[in-house]
Amino acid sequence: MSITELIKRKRFAPGKGVIEPPPQQGVKRFIFVLVTHPWKLIYLNLLFLAFSIPVLTIPASLCGMNRVLIKLVREGNCFLWHDFIKEFKENLFKSLPFGILSAFLLFSSYYFLSLSISADGMYVVSGAIGVLFLVIAFLFSSYVFVFLPSLNLKNRHIARNAFILMVIEWKTNLALLCSAFAMAVIIIFFFPHSIFLLLFIWFSLMQLIVCTAINLPLEKRIIGPYEMIREET
Repeated sequence: MSITELIKRKRFAPGKGVIEPPPQQGVKRFIFVLVTHPWKLIYLNLLFLAFSIPVLTIPASLCGMNRVLIKLVREGNCFLWHDFIKEFKENLFKSLPFGILSAFLLFSSYYFLSLSISADGMYVVSGAIGVLFLVIAFLFSSYVFVFLPSLNLKNRHIARNAFILMVIEWKTNLALLCSAFAMAVIIIFFFPHSIFLLLFIWFSLMQLIVCTAINLPLEKRIIGPYEMIREET
C-alpha cells in the first residue's frame, strides 16, 4: 500500500476525518491553501511566467495570478485558467500605469543602491534612499495588484486605497517584508538550485503570502464598510 493511500485511509476513516471547517485567515489559511492546492500553484507559476514573456504584460499577469490566489484564499477553490485569463484581459491596459510606476521605483532603488557603493561619504544616505524606494515599490505594488482584481474601482481610487493601507497597516507591512526577505534569502542561499524553485512555484508562493496577508485588511477596511453603506442606503 502506498503512502498516499495510507494517508487517505487515516484521514477519511470513520471517526478520524477532518470535521472542523478550514481556517479562514492568517498563517493557518495560507498553509491550508498550500497543502490543498500545490499543483494549482505550480501551474499558476508556469502560467504567470508564460504570459509575462513580453515584459509589458507582467502587470496583467500579476493581476491574473492574484485573482486566482485571492479566490483560493477566500473560497478555497477556483477555475484556474478561466479566472487567470479573464483577469489578464480586463487589466491588460488598466494595470500598465502601475507597472510603469513600480518599474520606476525599482530603477530608482537600483540607482541609489549602486551609487552608495561608489559615493564618497554619502554611501549611507544613498543606501538608505535606495532601500526606502525598494520597500515602497514592494509594498505599494503588493496592495495595488491585489486591489486591481478585487475591487471594481478606477485607478486613482485603487492608488489612494493602496497608499492609505500601506501607511496604516504596519503589521501587514511587516509580515510582507519579512516574508519577502526570507524568500529572497532562500533563493540566494540555494542558488543555482533555486532556479527550479523560481520556475515552478516561487512567484505563486510569494503572491499567496501577499494575498493571504492583504485579504484581511482589505475586507475589514474597504469591502466591509462599503457593504455596510450599501445595505444602509
